[in-house]
Amino acid sequence: MVRTLIASLVAVAVFAATHEIYPDKHSRVFSAYKEPVGRVRSGDTVVTRTWDSGGGDWKAVKHIQHPYVYPESGNPLMGPFYIEGADYGDTLQVHLDKVRCNRNYGYTSYRLSPGILNPGAAETLYKNFYQTNAVRNGRGDLIPWDIDLQRQIATPRLKADARSGLKLEVPLRPMLGCIGVASPGEKVETSGPSGSWGGNMDYNDVIEGATLYFPVYHKGAYFYVGDGHAVQGDGEGLGTGIETSLDVQFTVKVLEGKRSSIPRLENDKYIVSIGSQPEFSSSMDNGLRMANSDMIDWLTTGYGLTHPEAHMLMGSVVEHKIVTYYGTIATLIPKRYLNRR
Repeated sequence: MVRTLIASLVAVAVFAATHEIYPDKHSRVFSAYKEPVGRVRSGDTVVTRTWDSGGGDWKAVKHIQHPYVYPESGNPLMGPFYIEGADYGDTLQVHLDKVRCNRNYGYTSYRLSPGILNPGAAETLYKNFYQTNAVRNGRGDLIPWDIDLQRQIATPRLKADARSGLKLEVPLRPMLGCIGVASPGEKVETSGPSGSWGGNMDYNDVIEGATLYFPVYHKGAYFYVGDGHAVQGDGEGLGTGIETSLDVQFTVKVLEGKRSSIPRLENDKYIVSIGSQPEFSSSMDNGLRMANSDMIDWLTTGYGLTHPEAHMLMGSVVEHKIVTYYGTIATLIPKRYLNRR
């Protein structure tokens, strides 16, 4: 048996490949009906780059002239990457080997969403306006940020009358806002909402070193990434992170016959069930129920806990995160309480 295991590991190492794939076009949708930009096998690694939410790349080339103006949209996606051997009923495991900023600027919106403040509070800021053309022609609601790649910090480029003297420097924590597979059935989802396929989750723990798990709905999975943020607070209250382009490297693995119902995430400290749903338009109660129910399933089927044990553990040590306001909720269990699988 030992020899067989060693032989299997050697075979995996021999056949695993690294692919550099830099698409010159983007997708606006998570779809199984797009021509793949590359085909990779389970165990393979992909090196690529993402554009920012308005279509700007790492060289400041704008690939979308009028983002968010029909028929275009924001959050351009790189993909799909066709995963050989993936099929309906499987789970796609994606390890983020590298997620890093690759240029010296980004941008955000100019204020928090009025929906997360008391009535009238948002209007006291800039009265629906910041500065015309500060980031994009014709837009007055975006603020540029400087990204210091050497010091790994970001600083808003505020007008003089918007400064208090505070040295506002935010440490970088690059993340992917959009990540996932083709949506279920024949429905094609844009890069705006999120759901069981992943999508525009805007989860700030989707960073370098994290491993994500997505239910596969179509042969080949059709995996996509995009919408890079240099850093973003919980909830995505601005409706943006610090939007920028990223260097990305990921490794895929097909978990055959291991079905999951919603996205999951694992890092060195937590296992996380992600109740993924569209932000600013969904019931957070529903997201919480989805995430909690999935975590019970993960603890019992993945870690061998009995149902009473799973319920007692969650009732004692569970943590929650608002991923996006009025949208996605995450349920977290610290790994120190779990046995190795």
